[in-house]
Amino acid sequence: MRIGVFGHVGNQNLGDEALIAAVLQNVRRRCPDAELCSFTAHPEDTEQRHRIPAFPICRTNGRRAAAPPPALADPPSGEGSAPASAWARLRAQLRSIPLLPVLVRAARHVGRAALAVPLELAFLARSYRNLRGTDLLLVAGSQQLNDYWGGPWGFPFTLFKWSLLARATGTKVAFLSLGAGPLQTPLGKFFIKQTLRLAHYRSYRDDDARQCIVGLGVPGEHPMVPDLVFSLHVPPPPGPTAPARRRVVGINPMPVFDDTYWPENDPRVYGPYVRSLASFADWLVERGYDVRFFATQLLADDPVIDEVRSFMRRGPTFRGEERVIARRIGSFEELVAVIDALDFVVATRYHGTLFTLIRRKPVLSIAYQRKSIELMRQVGQGENAIDIGQLTLPALQQRFVALEDCGAQSAEAVQRRLLAMRQALEVQYDRVFALLDSVG
Repeated sequence: MRIGVFGHVGNQNLGDEALIAAVLQNVRRRCPDAELCSFTAHPEDTEQRHRIPAFPICRTNGRRAAAPPPALADPPSGEGSAPASAWARLRAQLRSIPLLPVLVRAARHVGRAALAVPLELAFLARSYRNLRGTDLLLVAGSQQLNDYWGGPWGFPFTLFKWSLLARATGTKVAFLSLGAGPLQTPLGKFFIKQTLRLAHYRSYRDDDARQCIVGLGVPGEHPMVPDLVFSLHVPPPPGPTAPARRRVVGINPMPVFDDTYWPENDPRVYGPYVRSLASFADWLVERGYDVRFFATQLLADDPVIDEVRSFMRRGPTFRGEERVIARRIGSFEELVAVIDALDFVVATRYHGTLFTLIRRKPVLSIAYQRKSIELMRQVGQGENAIDIGQLTLPALQQRFVALEDCGAQSAEAVQRRLLAMRQALEVQYDRVFALLDSVG
């Protein structure tokens, strides 16, 4: 028996990697003799991190973009000044011809498209061979049902072509606890709708995601099952320790609406967000807390942490003591150890919030999308989520003071919800692995 796990992972996002780890862990527990493989965005990273064979899901994986063609470009370095001058005059004359620049750009696009077709066909042939013999392909959560990141030719087309490959190879496909939306383009909606029509099982991690897919007119069941990370078995958090140290608040920033990372740029959101976190961290230090910044996206979040700290009035030390800590982490295990040492957390990343919940720590979630609000409502903590559009320093302070007053009770209430969520995931795994009973 061969089981594959599919995900847009390998970008140093610990939340996405935890999804893959959760699925692999549950597969091994239920089917210890199964042959495992994965299909991911960066297979080299997956093989190193999860110790299983991995194959690419897109033909551009690991390849640098081709250099632009030389037409209308500067001449190679080393040419004499006279030829360079002649080239400059010729280029200026060519650019003065009406519509010529537009036609050149169109020709480049057509040339790339013409080259892409045989390359894509060759990639599909390789992917067919890689997938052939796989009995079950598990698409591991995350916000993959969207065209906001990369347009319709990003997530939607990738999922659609792999669904077709699965049909061609006789592989059963299960979509597990996925997020959905935004879906903004007709083509993106078409790809996602057809993808889910081809699936043998699908579920969504919250009601927003479910409603997004129901709105597409996809027939059949649309179960809502919690995020897969809730099914990840990790050692339980350590018990409470004597209050011999200062309390520590963890802050988890991210580059939300910053165009170095985000699909769109909105300085009216990002600028106030960074400054509010900086002022909030200063306020925490003044109140006697230590502050521990931490990332869950190891490539994108640390620069934001540095930017937040640059706006703080307090330096890395305060009255001769280290009160603001921002040491880098490199693995999920290190992240868990950091969270376990915290007393409260203010998280922006969706999985930064989720990791804190499963480690039984009181958390205030800054919601950059509704999925974070939905997550907090699922665990009965909706009042501890704040929309990023309403984020101000006074709002953060007010919510945090309320969290201080009920932190222990919140953690206990979350623990009761977690038991039910894990049971729901067990039922889902039962349903999905039952698909293997009909494999010929």
